[in-house]
Amino acid sequence: MGEFVGVNPVNLAELAKRLQRLHEVLIRNGPIIQQNMQQWGSDVSFAPLPRLIDSALNDTRDMDARTTKAYGLANESGWDPATLSELLFSGRRPSPADKPGFIGPRSPYVQLDWATTGESGYQAEQDVQAMKDALAGKDPEAVRVSLSGVREHLTQHLHDKPYLAAFWAQAGPLALQAARALYNRTGATLFSVESTSILRALGSSLAAAGQMRVGTGKDSRPLLSPQARAAITKSSDPWSVGMLFKYGPDGKSWDSRFLAEVTRSMLDARAAGKAGWPPPGKDPETDIDASRRQRLLAEFDAMGAVLDRAAENGRAARHVLGDPATGLTYARMLVNDSWHTPGYDHSLYLSKYLDSKSRESDPDYLTPPGKIDTSSHVARFLEAAASATRGASDDAKESAWSVVHIVQANSEFAKAHPQATLPKEIRNSFIYIADRYLPDFATSLNGAGYEARLRGRDPNGPWVAYVDGNDLAAYFKQALHDPKDLGIFQGKMNARISASVAASIRDPLSNYLADMSSLNGLLARIEKDFAYDNAQKADQKAQRFQTFLSIISGGYGALSFSNPLAKGTISQVFVAVAQPMFAETIDTDHTVRTLKLNEDEFRDRLLHVKIPVIQGLVSAGAVNLPPNTSWYKDGAIIPNAEFTDWFSTHERVKYGDRRLEEWVRDAEHAMEIQR
Repeated sequence: MGEFVGVNPVNLAELAKRLQRLHEVLIRNGPIIQQNMQQWGSDVSFAPLPRLIDSALNDTRDMDARTTKAYGLANESGWDPATLSELLFSGRRPSPADKPGFIGPRSPYVQLDWATTGESGYQAEQDVQAMKDALAGKDPEAVRVSLSGVREHLTQHLHDKPYLAAFWAQAGPLALQAARALYNRTGATLFSVESTSILRALGSSLAAAGQMRVGTGKDSRPLLSPQARAAITKSSDPWSVGMLFKYGPDGKSWDSRFLAEVTRSMLDARAAGKAGWPPPGKDPETDIDASRRQRLLAEFDAMGAVLDRAAENGRAARHVLGDPATGLTYARMLVNDSWHTPGYDHSLYLSKYLDSKSRESDPDYLTPPGKIDTSSHVARFLEAAASATRGASDDAKESAWSVVHIVQANSEFAKAHPQATLPKEIRNSFIYIADRYLPDFATSLNGAGYEARLRGRDPNGPWVAYVDGNDLAAYFKQALHDPKDLGIFQGKMNARISASVAASIRDPLSNYLADMSSLNGLLARIEKDFAYDNAQKADQKAQRFQTFLSIISGGYGALSFSNPLAKGTISQVFVAVAQPMFAETIDTDHTVRTLKLNEDEFRDRLLHVKIPVIQGLVSAGAVNLPPNTSWYKDGAIIPNAEFTDWFSTHERVKYGDRRLEEWVRDAEHAMEIQR
């Protein structure tokens, strides 16, 4: 216990406000003052300034806690807050000799334990109690008003470990209850602006607490106790959990392990039939009402909100799918066609419009069954799970395992639903993953089983995703269901010929061109199975040619494999071949010019793939060109007559383990240009 002092609650509140203004002034003007003084050559040291700013914030927090306690004690003594305005504008401090006002007694002096009430933990306990009192009411508006003070305190104590530890030791269930209590069942929007600000403060506070640790060395542990984490991860109310994450900060602000734990919990709840949709409001009466309900479900999809945060975090997604023991279980929950709102039965509702034209022109109307696709959340999550930098790190390991589990989950889905097509967004994520793990898939074609392991057991990595070659066809059939997508992907594969040639020089024990040829053969079989009509074939071929030409003419700016191949290990070579092509300059729009490009013109344009082959040999250092070579500028080949002459005089020269003409022949085979 500290020393008890007599304080006036009104004056204490004013002091707290002035301290807050002082902190705001220091934050806003401190850097400007420091910059100006330095420009003027001042010798004044500003090293203490950050400590002064922190001290001002701590003093603000402490005084705010004392003010809260003083008001509570005054209220217990019979003071009515309605007399506060009289005191503020009376021009003098209240004194114990003041007579009672017409509403109640004047604000009294109260005896306050100055030291104890200034502690952050005490303020946290007061805020927890304030939440309990507020949530005891049933009116959302009253709850909103009562929780506004807690919102301000949460913002003030965002980096205060003692406060956050004390608050979240008790507040987890209350925070979830707040989402339900703030839900506006009658308004046009689910949450008011004030309600979202409260949820945002709760989410930000939880994210900050989740990232903090206490103790040092071996004694270091998360600030959130297992019980505090369980209040969120094992809640029976997944929708309220989702709202804390929807309105909380970006995924990068959350601890990846905690976020992964929440994601697993939400997926488990969804699998158990707890979809995490908003609570039911007023029953729809018309088809337009039912359509609006579906849009509301999609907008406030709790599962989608958590998946988005995990995708933004990146590592959280990889923790979930990259766990060798449990990753496949969660991949199965994600790789399916169930990602949509429930929809509605139009026969149960009246039509708002008598004529179909007016009804269909209403922007809120959804054609029955009115299911809204929510798979974009899943797609972003899958992409994040496979997006770690390739190498030997633990993050790269989880990423490789994630790919293994995604391919395996798709295989199981395809066998269980042979005629089903995954949502477009998920199929696009498959293309993204295949682009990043193309050499992994190529080396897996003749293998069986699923595993992530270091390539060649080399401790320097990289981690490689080995999948069952028999299941790759099902994967690519889903990914490349659209003929345009197939053409673009084939074009990117063809453009990788340079990287494959360079890799084969650096790593003669591996035949990257042969692997690429096998993968192209698989795609050719898939293309045949799709049985495209003539228009689809034209689209597919145009996209393939145009993509390849665009990358080639761009000088391989998107491939970025030259630096890793300058001098490096076999692991670096493999990573180089895996570099995806994400350049925004790649043009995949088929034009009239492209459509007129037949295969003979294609061969002539590419000079029988001489350009990518020689580009790869140059990148590998196998071909050394004079500095004044007219057809090689800024790392790119610009073919001219001298280029043709050079090739004619060098086609029988041996580079690496084969002659130039053999490299070209192998490349043509890999690109399937020869028939």
